[in-house]
Amino acid sequence: MIGPGFSNLDLAVSKTWNLGEPARLEVRWETFNVLNRSNFDIPNRTLGTANLGVITSAKSPREMQFGVRLSF
Repeated sequence: MIGPGFSNLDLAVSKTWNLGEPARLEVRWETFNVLNRSNFDIPNRTLGTANLGVITSAKSPREMQFGVRLSF
């Protein structure tokens, strides 16, 4: 059984600053599933059940994360 297609658009934005010779600061913002599309899981494949062929769950909605890294 073939499930629905999976389509995602991810985006990352980052900025790096040099803080002297050995140190560097990076600020990063990442967004997964930017368009917030519904990405459904595969249908139920268990023969003999009432849910055969029914999609009962989906992948994660839009998620964002923010990070700061100091390298020295």
